[in-house]
Amino acid sequence: MLSTINRSTDERETIELEIRRWRVYTVGLVIAACILVLIARLVYLQVIEHAHFGTMATAEHWRQSTIPPRRGEILDTSGNDLASSVTYESLYASTTEISDPAHVAAILAPVIGSSAADIQARLAQKRAAPTLIKAWLPDDVATAVDKLNLNGLFLQPEPKRAYPQGNLAAQVLGVVGVDNNGLSGLELEYNSDLAGKPGKLVAERDTAGDALALGPHQYTAPINGSTLTLTIDRYVQWVAERELTAAIDKHHAKGGSVVVLDPKTGAVLAIAGRPTFQNDAPDLYSQKNVDMYGIPAVSSAYEPGSVFKIITMAAALDTGTVTPDTSFFNPGYFDYYGGTIHNAFWRSPGPETMTQTLIYSSNIGAAWAATHLGAVKFYDYAQRFGIGRPTDIDLPGESDGLLRLPTANDWHPFDLATNSFGQGLSVTPIQMAAAVAAVANGGTLMKPYVVKRIDGPQGTRLFYPTVEDQVIQPRTAAMLTNMLVQVVDDNTLGESRLARVPGYVVAGKTGTAQVPISGGYSNSQTIASFVGYAPADNPRFVILVRIDEPQDSPWGETVAAPVFSAIARQLINYYQIPPTRDVKENGT
Repeated sequence: MLSTINRSTDERETIELEIRRWRVYTVGLVIAACILVLIARLVYLQVIEHAHFGTMATAEHWRQSTIPPRRGEILDTSGNDLASSVTYESLYASTTEISDPAHVAAILAPVIGSSAADIQARLAQKRAAPTLIKAWLPDDVATAVDKLNLNGLFLQPEPKRAYPQGNLAAQVLGVVGVDNNGLSGLELEYNSDLAGKPGKLVAERDTAGDALALGPHQYTAPINGSTLTLTIDRYVQWVAERELTAAIDKHHAKGGSVVVLDPKTGAVLAIAGRPTFQNDAPDLYSQKNVDMYGIPAVSSAYEPGSVFKIITMAAALDTGTVTPDTSFFNPGYFDYYGGTIHNAFWRSPGPETMTQTLIYSSNIGAAWAATHLGAVKFYDYAQRFGIGRPTDIDLPGESDGLLRLPTANDWHPFDLATNSFGQGLSVTPIQMAAAVAAVANGGTLMKPYVVKRIDGPQGTRLFYPTVEDQVIQPRTAAMLTNMLVQVVDDNTLGESRLARVPGYVVAGKTGTAQVPISGGYSNSQTIASFVGYAPADNPRFVILVRIDEPQDSPWGETVAAPVFSAIARQLINYYQIPPTRDVKENGT
């Protein structure tokens, strides 16, 4: 009996001892697990995330400031400054360091002239990156902000574009964003050259976040942007813009463009467009202004109308299909493949030469010449002149225009007749100006260009005239020039009399094109244009004028031709070109 009791007691003690042992093992395992977790966490923080927390620690004790480069200048062909950069102070906030946004906003608002509510909203958004409070503060305002000594706020030097010539060539120059990168125009096209490369300053900072004056620092200098020198002449640009604006106001037009080229080189002397934006507008980045960033002479294609007869006649003359004196009987209409061509003004039936076709701006004569030339040759010459493809001018947003070829599914033989007088195809002003410049240049098509020189840290790059093609023979160009001179000189039914320049021989052609609408053409909206060159025997410039939807008169003769004459007279005086004929010979 006693033996049994002792055995039971021993068993209980053994079990209790075993339980205690397992408890110790369990506690030991838990402690070991905790140690392993701590070790793993330590490895994660000090090894795996070392770079991240190292960066945070550095940021806590060091401030890295980006030093913006000076954006390159843009100069006109004579070295006059069109766009430059001025450095201002911009106000930023480290929002994570600001505990009371409302208090800071209330103090700051009257100093910088901004809404306290707007400032508070910006400060309340906690971000790791600095938050822009207000850009480009005047010197007195920046000094006042600095004296406030508010924790979490700092001033950053930043450049802003300045325009010594005012709004001159605003669309061509383009717009620079708040990040100092180009958004349009040359600022966008040559951004990699103009922008430069930012530098940086890494300095130890105190508890208030300010750099220690005597503390260690690392400085990397910025690389300033390159300087662009353009082919554009500020005086020619000014004249083009002034005369274009005057014509648009006079005729209550929707807008317009002027292109002035040097036909011998393809250099752009001026590109004007209206409507345009104001480069110093406070709402420069609003959608209203963004819609005007483009360059209409480059990006806006239109049906050229009768100025295209220059291309049709060039092809017909160059192939020997016609001569200036080739005559046909004009019955007052022209039937072709189920369609009928009429002139804008009815004339009595009778014989008509090719020169008279241009003088009277005869749609029937142009269609007759094109159909005798044939579709293959007609479209081959149109393409040679650059119709239907971009000129590759060094400006952004260039449109191809439209030229349907006989190989296209939607081409119809009647298109040959309508295309001959500039209907059913489209061009940009720069394309049309370059094509006519080829005639002025003895048949040699030059590539239009705007930048002639880039000076930067890597040296100087020069841009030279580029020959695209010999599109027609020199003798053809001479014949066609003589015909276009007769167009301007004609005293009977000619359309271009208002383009004359007393004392000078001028070659040119008007255009009046209906505006395409759904299902056909508008009966009230037109595009009035004129393209010409002077002096005709040794052209110094080609001018194309396009006026969109004039309200008082639809005709190129009354709307666009006088703009050509006004610009040409001033350029002749500017370039001091000697007279090429007696003033009385002009009939003016």
